[in-house]
Amino acid sequence: MAQRKTPPAAPGRAALERVGPYSLDTLLRRDRLGEVYTGDGPDGPVRVRICPGLDDPSALSAAVDALATVRHPAIAPVLDHLVDDEGRVAVVGPANRLSLADRRRRTRLDAETVGPLGCVLLDGLAALHAAGLSHAAISPNTVAIGADGSPWWEDAALLPALTASRMQPSMRAAVDVAECAAMLRELGRLPAELEAVLDPVASGVPGAIERAAPLADMWRGALAELQLPVPPPGVRARIPGLLPPAPAPPKPRRAMPRWLSRAGAGVLIALALGVVPAAALWPGGEPLADRVDAYAPLHKGLALTYRLTAAGLDTTVVLRVADARVIAGDLTASLISQSSLQGGDAGLPLGLGGTTIRVHGDSLVRTVSGGSVRDLVLPFDPGASWRDQRAGVQVLQTVSEVRTVLGPVPLAVPAGRYDRCLAVSLRSTTQLIGGAGSAGVGTLWYCPGVGLARAHLVANGEPLDVVLVSVH
Repeated sequence: MAQRKTPPAAPGRAALERVGPYSLDTLLRRDRLGEVYTGDGPDGPVRVRICPGLDDPSALSAAVDALATVRHPAIAPVLDHLVDDEGRVAVVGPANRLSLADRRRRTRLDAETVGPLGCVLLDGLAALHAAGLSHAAISPNTVAIGADGSPWWEDAALLPALTASRMQPSMRAAVDVAECAAMLRELGRLPAELEAVLDPVASGVPGAIERAAPLADMWRGALAELQLPVPPPGVRARIPGLLPPAPAPPKPRRAMPRWLSRAGAGVLIALALGVVPAAALWPGGEPLADRVDAYAPLHKGLALTYRLTAAGLDTTVVLRVADARVIAGDLTASLISQSSLQGGDAGLPLGLGGTTIRVHGDSLVRTVSGGSVRDLVLPFDPGASWRDQRAGVQVLQTVSEVRTVLGPVPLAVPAGRYDRCLAVSLRSTTQLIGGAGSAGVGTLWYCPGVGLARAHLVANGEPLDVVLVSVH
């Protein structure tokens, strides 16, 4: 498929508005491959994958052209392919109802669903590998589910081209098969006969099957022995169990006492953690995204303006995303800071003095003086916590930080209203060997597409507040 040129879009708050003839509606997620949007085109709804700008997008374009030759119902067809003057590549595919990740969050899948799903996905990988391509980004997020319950792979073959991977095709294909087996293994409770097929492949046991087609044959044989559904190869399989179950009728709710209103409950949560919030922590926000990169500023050119207030201090800080690209397999962004503070910005907390952030596995890692910290870690379950320890600014100084997930919250700041934010409490202890220590507590709010949107910190009895004023 010949690539098409489209004019570059101006940087926006969280999303581009248009790519060629396609209007972009909702930003679904950001990941190491770029961004995914729902959109509309001349022929109706579509899914648009925007890959980051490259100095030479020809390798990615070649991979998309090769992908367009793969005709299989389990591989998303390439409906269009556009390149703009900044080297960004847009890959347009069919719209889906939801992803396997969305479906898995609702309930675990049964064997009657995982069985035929494994057949379809392994068949798709076999077709992809036969064309000399690999998927290389196997995850529930890259499995689409159509309105009729039919599954297919999305984003195939993009990651090797984006990262200029030198791995041999046979090795990439073997990794695809192992990762697919591991994913199927984790979708639900399976009969021992099916686990026995997947476990050696997922674990990389020497001599285990490394190709998709033989594994699909063995999988079908095990399903037939168990008298479970076995879809024939090469067909569009409709799997009813992949569609979300109908919501249960709401249960009657008892009225809460006035002293335990929704806002009051949020304040009590924060106070129980030793934090005096800058704004009430309202529970009951929209469902959170299941990726840490959704809560980070990873769009090159994005400018975040914050107001920072403390005792005797009231200043504006502009944090600009100078670069965003995949480095060593991690989506990485460099942020530079501008403010009117005397002595520079280096002493600003929470990365406001300029930093590097990267998506490493299930963690959002930020570079700080003396090491790094994990701002966010999956899963985003209320009460989940993690600890980081690093060297401090001074010699023989250690800093220990504990973060705890409070839960999903809506948040209104001067920059706008965000409905899928994540509130996190912070406890920090600084200890100088042979000397006294100090402690601080705080609450941090992270919102989709912008990362830190608000913070309230208290250290040595002195409060410090940070609020997002604007996004450009």
